[in-house]
Amino acid sequence: MPNLNSQDQTSRTPQAWEPFVALVVAALALALTGCNEGESSAAATFSETKPECAATAVPNSYVVHWKDGSVSVERGYTRDDFEKEIFEPYKDEISHAEQDQVIKVTPMNSAVGRAENIRPYDQVDTSSVADDQWGQNIISVSSAWNAGVYGAGVTVAVVDSGVDITHPQLRGRLYVNTREIPGNGIDDDGNGFIDDVNGWDFDGNQPIVSDSAGHGTHVAGIILAEHGQTTVKGVAPAAKLLPLDFMNAKGEGNIGDGILAIQYAANQGARVINASWGGSPCSTALNRTISELNTKGILFVAAAGNSGVELDQLPEYPAAFLNPNQITVGASTSRDYTAGFSNFSYKFVQLFAPGASILSTYPGNRSASLSGTSMAAPFVAGAAALLMSAKPNATAAQVRAALLNSVDKGGFAASTQGRLNVQHALEALK
Repeated sequence: MPNLNSQDQTSRTPQAWEPFVALVVAALALALTGCNEGESSAAATFSETKPECAATAVPNSYVVHWKDGSVSVERGYTRDDFEKEIFEPYKDEISHAEQDQVIKVTPMNSAVGRAENIRPYDQVDTSSVADDQWGQNIISVSSAWNAGVYGAGVTVAVVDSGVDITHPQLRGRLYVNTREIPGNGIDDDGNGFIDDVNGWDFDGNQPIVSDSAGHGTHVAGIILAEHGQTTVKGVAPAAKLLPLDFMNAKGEGNIGDGILAIQYAANQGARVINASWGGSPCSTALNRTISELNTKGILFVAAAGNSGVELDQLPEYPAAFLNPNQITVGASTSRDYTAGFSNFSYKFVQLFAPGASILSTYPGNRSASLSGTSMAAPFVAGAAALLMSAKPNATAAQVRAALLNSVDKGGFAASTQGRLNVQHALEALK
């Protein structure tokens, strides 16, 4: 992220507003459920962190929504110091402030996140092709490919642990910021980021995006890995990938950095944002950010989580948000059942998609099988890109409706009670 002052690269006081404005979206005005209460559009709020949020709170870090529409992450302050040095002096300019929260790639267990059957990039096991593509087969995505629909013209942002942008099946799909001159050390487009040609690493504050956790690379491959090189076939192989890293090697990151990444994606023209992470029991700031994407026509796809629980009883976010531009996805198996690890809810989960033993790209020019709702969400993100490519003038609301109204019914514990079907979704959209 940009160096906004000499003390803290992610901290912003009103003296530094002007160079920061280009980074952020329009004012976030909705008051939504989360960590703090009593928010008003007229008065700044900075409530105490709720007890259930204490375990995931980030010490000495605060997310601030300013009334000019910008968001900053103020680090290095105790709560008292933040209140004295930032909140009280500038509360007339602040809309809302809250303590930052930790989130992570959807929680791991014995069946989730383990890299099974890792293969070198050039190893093709033709005997297992059918198994490798069971997810693509069950959602009938080949119908789109046969019709010449591959996701061209649509940028999908993967906000995650980063992406191995050198992977042979991904490097040709990278989004390119043509307003930036590579490697000249100058912020050519004036957006506050230097040399951000192919995304940004918000965790490391640098333009070089990589993936030390492996998670984001696997997610990206499900969405848009190029065909014909291995048995890995991305759902929308002609879409563009905008890789945004806000996590460390453990797959953990802060909501504040995630928000900055989401806003960056919106400003760079992404039409779909994939978020295969969560876990925090509270996040007003994140909810506000996702809801604001609706005004830009951006679809936000979230993983339901891997705790095997009903989100109504044990909500985690962003999965349990109810934004009109959001789709929360549970994981299904090759036998078309709910995966045992998948969270579910007839209220908060909209549909299911393949998420068990999914083969996709992996760092180091390899492929690997992973399981989780982290793998289910990108099937839906890729499907959304196909629909947007097939009908470029379709709104995010129309694409969302087509995806949800065309599922294969199967008794899944989701609002649609169904699993993704790309062929039917394309028919519904047209």
